Amino acid sequence: MSERTFFAEWVLPIVSGPIHNGYVSIANGKITAIGKQSGYKGDQKTAQDLGHTVLSPALVNALFHPDYPVADPQSTPRGSFFNWLHSGKNHTRLTSKLEVESELLSAIKRCYDYGTVAIGIRTRHPEISDHLENSGLYSVVFQMLQGFREGDAHKIWNNRGQFKDSEQTRFYQAGEFLFNLSPDVFRNISRSNQRTALPMSFMKDEEHFFMKGQGRIYQYLLAKDDMDYRWQPPHTTPLRYFLNNAFAAPETILSHVITLEEEELDLLNNRTETYHMCLHPRFDRQWELGTAPGQLIRDKGFNICLGTFAEHMDIRAEMRSASAEYGFTPDEIMQMATLNGAKALGLVNKIGSLEPGKDAKIFSIRSESSIADPYDIILFTNERLRAIS
Repeated sequence: MSERTFFAEWVLPIVSGPIHNGYVSIANGKITAIGKQSGYKGDQKTAQDLGHTVLSPALVNALFHPDYPVADPQSTPRGSFFNWLHSGKNHTRLTSKLEVESELLSAIKRCYDYGTVAIGIRTRHPEISDHLENSGLYSVVFQMLQGFREGDAHKIWNNRGQFKDSEQTRFYQAGEFLFNLSPDVFRNISRSNQRTALPMSFMKDEEHFFMKGQGRIYQYLLAKDDMDYRWQPPHTTPLRYFLNNAFAAPETILSHVITLEEEELDLLNNRTETYHMCLHPRFDRQWELGTAPGQLIRDKGFNICLGTFAEHMDIRAEMRSASAEYGFTPDEIMQMATLNGAKALGLVNKIGSLEPGKDAKIFSIRSESSIADPYDIILFTNERLRAIS
């Protein structure tokens, strides 16, 4: 295939600053060159001038949770994710492959509308990934395992799904929550998976359970006949329990991280594993969980990415929420939703920035007049992102 070149008012490489009056050349599905139009050495007459347009890498939804729909506000218990998790109606939805499959199919259809080219998916039903193979999306699927009783650990691990990686999709295991999977299974995950993903320090009930072995999580496990009576509370925070028991994989995505303290972030920085922090500001606000210490996490040098949940697939809405909730700058947010997400999912050699050799997954957003701020039009307008290749 012959090379094609696009001129635009702005090009966002992500790995460097915005290029005013820039260009991107592509061939055979790969980026071949990027720079200022004044430095373009090809025939400018053959380039397609997109006018008042911003070119950016496609977006990455680092963790999407199709198993947790909240589309019916009339029947959704307010104020606590744990209330919702414990409700009988939503238990049925959690375990329904058909429900999750429907959510995923709907999400796939919307992905390109939101400018998304890659998603991380945490689900109890990894077989739904069959729908992703011909979607054009890169996907990283984390099969969620559950079962707190240590006596069930061998069965849970041996009955886990066996899936073969493809060019588009990779598979890993993960705990559903820290409080509903046995230590032995967590250790098996850490020993056999290069990458895992887990909600961490995301609600007070979780902290109370690990500190005292009591409270609503204890009652929740009793009601499910899943409490291990031999288990002793570690009398420490969820993160310290996670670290002290060697549950981390070499690459570990921790999501929500609402109650993490500075000392715990320092502990993570001193570990040999790599930790990525995935923030979900809209989910946290929906369930009144609190606000993650976003700026502190950033200042400690962690790779921060963004994710969505269930039917709320719009990663650009999550980007806007990250601006409001954490005070991140537009260029920081853009990096979180592109390069940082690609790093967290192990896809950084393919996507996440506009660089020669990477996949030409490029989106454009157009204006009727000159664009003063290329980040602003992506984050704070409803103009649609459109794939150019």
